[in-house]
Amino acid sequence: MNKKILLSTLVASSLLLSASATAEDATGTANFNLVYPLTVTEATAMEFGDVSIVTDGSCGVDFSGGTTGTLCVAGGATQAAGAFTVTGANGAINVSVSGVDNTVAGVAFTPSVANASETISGNTASINVAGNLDITAATALAGTHALTYTLSVTY
Repeated sequence: MNKKILLSTLVASSLLLSASATAEDATGTANFNLVYPLTVTEATAMEFGDVSIVTDGSCGVDFSGGTTGTLCVAGGATQAAGAFTVTGANGAINVSVSGVDNTVAGVAFTPSVANASETISGNTASINVAGNLDITAATALAGTHALTYTLSVTY
């Protein structure tokens, strides 16, 4: 009987020793970067001015506000590129615009940015947005129209 108790004690001690011999703690790391939130404000609305719908073609506004394309007509509102002001922490930012907008009949609007990355300096960056209107004369309706696009900015 004593041998059984001794053997049981020996087995139990072995299990406890082996369990505590394999226990171990490790420390993990949690990284993060504290940043100022980005603020994006439209400073100037993109303006194409008058655009002809006599025939199929296009009218574009470049990053400096100049126009290109056979359907751009002199007169009307002064053409302008879209302009945005971004405030945030100094450094690199990623910039993109939404895709083609076809919500006006006979018009396909495509906005664009010059660079997919820009730099905030002095906690401010200016970003111009160009755009192109592709007109299908047969379905385009005369009148004043407005399309929207989204400028997305991330760190």
